Amino acid sequence: MFVAVGRGRKDAKALSHALKIETMSLGGGRRADEIELPELHDRIPVFFFGREEIEMMRRLEERIRENYPIYQIALIGKKRVRNARMEELRDSFEISKAKIRLGMRFNEVFEFSVKNEMNLEIHPDFDSYFLIGERSVERIGRVFGIEVEEGALILRALMNEERIYVPRLKAIISKRIGSEPSVIYENSEIKAERIELGEMIERNKKFLEALERISLRFIRENAEGAVGVPFSGGKDSLAALILSKRALGDVRAIYIRTNYDFPKTEEYVEEVCRKLGVELITGEVSFDVSTHGLPTHQNRWCTAMKLEALKKVVDEEGIETLVVGDRDGESRVRRKRDFVERRVSREIFPIKHWSGAMVQLYVMMRGFELHPMYLEGLYRIGCTICPSLSKWEKIVLQEV
Repeated sequence: MFVAVGRGRKDAKALSHALKIETMSLGGGRRADEIELPELHDRIPVFFFGREEIEMMRRLEERIRENYPIYQIALIGKKRVRNARMEELRDSFEISKAKIRLGMRFNEVFEFSVKNEMNLEIHPDFDSYFLIGERSVERIGRVFGIEVEEGALILRALMNEERIYVPRLKAIISKRIGSEPSVIYENSEIKAERIELGEMIERNKKFLEALERISLRFIRENAEGAVGVPFSGGKDSLAALILSKRALGDVRAIYIRTNYDFPKTEEYVEEVCRKLGVELITGEVSFDVSTHGLPTHQNRWCTAMKLEALKKVVDEEGIETLVVGDRDGESRVRRKRDFVERRVSREIFPIKHWSGAMVQLYVMMRGFELHPMYLEGLYRIGCTICPSLSKWEKIVLQEV
């Protein structure tokens, strides 16, 4: 998926010790005209340079941009990459991934950009998504008293803080768990612009297709045996399902139904699977809150039960690989996972490096509608007894 590239062999060796990804060198040349860029088909290069290589980096960047649709350049504080501590290299890699995920420019519509011309704050645990749906727009306006329009970009920071760009920064709101929805900052002089979703998809098509090619290759290289895709009805698992179907053809969707699913989820899951032409396997788990009490952050017994139900389906159906839609921007725990892990079974994560905004546009580009609850203003799809539900999410669920 990712390739870490250093100038010389010793730089590449230092990167290989620090990072759990493929590494290579540029041959050790000290001038830009001595460097031959490697052919990296459907992979994402992150080029690491030290302080004494800044001029070479600047001269190389135009060629890098011409050769790779998605890339990043990491500048290390030491004179050479080989002199950096492993922790510094790891931190630089995490920032590089975040910049790929969050970077934006605005030219009539929002466009994904590795250069991040909008100068959005880059943080490994931030995410972004677009405000989609008339009811989402109306509810934001009513609850927070802020004028917004469809297509606004939302940069989701820590503690459920959300920065709304329309395209300039219009407001900062809080949807913190356990607190009332509130406005942290608003610039009432900025008028919100409506961003046409169809035009935004078209302008981002090449970028999204490059993301898709990279993820398709990753799935083909890492899927083993019978493949299943846990499908909750959420946008991330839908993207993983679409990619798996396009990469492999023969895949099965696995839906673990609970007695506390969000409204309209089961019907949505069934409709998507029919449209995509994939077999749907349904498991079931019943949450007994009278026995266990409501789940808490300290006792998420519900998660254990869902994983047990998923493992039962995997074992019964002979599933050898699960293609999972977890992403770095959702939580630090998910960011810290590798691209391939073994938990319930062999699990691979083809959209780990995508933002929520990328997922939204990709799903729509491929002709699918988002779960109806996203159009009401929700960021995620889950269970109505989840301990991580914010007051904002509870308002949405009560009104639907």
